[in-house]
Amino acid sequence: MRLALATTAAVLGALLLAASADAQLRWRGCAEADGMRCATLRVPLDRSGALPGTVPLRVARVSLSRNRDRHLMYLSGGPGGAGVLEMLDVLLEVPRLLRDFTILGFDQRGTGRSGLLRCRALERDARLRSTRAGEECAGKLGPARAFYTTADSVADMEAYRQAVGAGKLTLYGTSYGTELALAYARTYPQNVERLILDSAVDPDDADPFGLAGFRAMAPTLRALCPDACAGISADPAADLTALVARLRAAPLRGYRYTARGERRRGVVRPTAIADLMYDADYNPALRAGVPWAVRAALDGDAAPMLRLLAASASFASATPPELFSAARYATVCEETPLPWPRGTPMGDRFGVARARALALPPAAFAPFDAEVAYADEIDLCLRWPDPGRPPPAPPGPYPAVPTLLLQGEEDLRTPPEASARVASLIPGAQRVSVPGVGHAVVGADPTRCGKRQLLRFLDGEPVRARCPRVSTDVPATAVPPRAFGAVVAPRGLGGRVGRTVGAIDATLDFLDFALSPAIDVDGRGGGLRGGSYRLGRRLVLRGVVVVPGVRVSGRETRSGALRLRIAGSRAARGRVEVTGRGRLRGRLGGRRVAARLANGSPQPFGLGVGLARATTAAPPPARPG
Repeated sequence: MRLALATTAAVLGALLLAASADAQLRWRGCAEADGMRCATLRVPLDRSGALPGTVPLRVARVSLSRNRDRHLMYLSGGPGGAGVLEMLDVLLEVPRLLRDFTILGFDQRGTGRSGLLRCRALERDARLRSTRAGEECAGKLGPARAFYTTADSVADMEAYRQAVGAGKLTLYGTSYGTELALAYARTYPQNVERLILDSAVDPDDADPFGLAGFRAMAPTLRALCPDACAGISADPAADLTALVARLRAAPLRGYRYTARGERRRGVVRPTAIADLMYDADYNPALRAGVPWAVRAALDGDAAPMLRLLAASASFASATPPELFSAARYATVCEETPLPWPRGTPMGDRFGVARARALALPPAAFAPFDAEVAYADEIDLCLRWPDPGRPPPAPPGPYPAVPTLLLQGEEDLRTPPEASARVASLIPGAQRVSVPGVGHAVVGADPTRCGKRQLLRFLDGEPVRARCPRVSTDVPATAVPPRAFGAVVAPRGLGGRVGRTVGAIDATLDFLDFALSPAIDVDGRGGGLRGGSYRLGRRLVLRGVVVVPGVRVSGRETRSGALRLRIAGSRAARGRVEVTGRGRLRGRLGGRRVAARLANGSPQPFGLGVGLARATTAAPPPARPG
């Protein structure tokens, strides 16, 4: 399917594209979008000439602006994302760029249609941490693996600039694209007009363990926890630290239930929770539920955490190689700081990494531990050959050009301290932080505050340093009772009937949470301990179990109340109706009953918002190491 960059017939009719400035580029229409032209720019694989061969760079251009001499080059994330497709996503988010600039984009070497690198074993490793797959990929790529680095892409950018006859460039990068933008600015400062950096990487960060991400975890847990974690935890990061220690000794096992009500076994381990924390960079609502799930796990109940892990499973699904090249991402082993020096025998590398990690204070990895830090790049690169080229020369200073940095305060992949440091090194740089948003601000901020600041920056106006907090739309939720005997009955109701009413209240509490962006993006799922629910025009419950021994079925009425049938081995059986304000009336155990619940008929808090926030510009499938 083709995307239309112009949104009206009048604009499409007025579309004019600039002619090529160099005969080596033969511009043609692009399959992905109307109003865009694509070409192939052949560049040397190895610019030293020692290794023969070329790379066919797929380049793209959109020229709707009257300012034909102003060029913006978009730089995609990863490394591995297909840059042309990612550029289209950004242009749809910020169409104003089309008015102000001729837009340049390209698939970085080894990605998309620029000589796509394929390593099938690595493509099946969604988390990109398989040592064996990394080793196989290195062998398949051979000596060419040394020529897919940031420095090579910087040289490609300059070749592209020259080929189109552009003067100075505005560079717009997201995630890894910011590292590429900063590297180009240091190498060719005379060719840079301004920098736009969304989720900035600090190119000078030499920490092989990604400790900045760990340092950002405690603040984000406190900031996102609904209702300041009242009734859940006084210190959610300390709870997570305690749980990790316990799981290191013995993983927690349990069950979760699918949207069909089918039971699935599950196990909770520290690395899985760490992956969840990083996955939530793309949907902070997921992280908002972590303190609730951790508190339950500390009480021996795996079900809430297994439910969150299942909700995050989509972030661990393999990405089609034409959209994200796993082999290109693997080449971070050529330039990412690793915890062993060059020349270390492969058999000694893990021991060196472990010794270096254990030499750090244990709190350096809090709320996790050093074992979690070995995942991803360290595991991936464990048997990757030493880099094929000497270490690069120290980079030059950043140029004093107008610079905007957009930072999600809940971002662990490119945490706030990274962009703060980069901003401090660029004279006059402006930095905008957006609380409640994670990675890739422009695609993830539903309030558009970050985009408004971007437009102000383009207009030469001062920007707002901090946007208002973006709500996760996740309600405060109590830790669910593990047993019928642990249910607290409403005041004035005792015995089995009272506990059954309390169990109904706990069920509605869970459904409020389940229908929020923390878990649900399509209105259907399994109960915490059995059954299922579905939200179409109205909510339908099929044997939902939250409290063991109490099964709740029924449907929503036109008035928004729930008519429920209560069954189960421990329940006082019967039928009740619950209004949106939590008034319960009906018969249970043969008795007429009326009560005021803490939770009413569930409200779908921003249903679908979580999916929108999870949409980003070509997210890297693995977290930084």
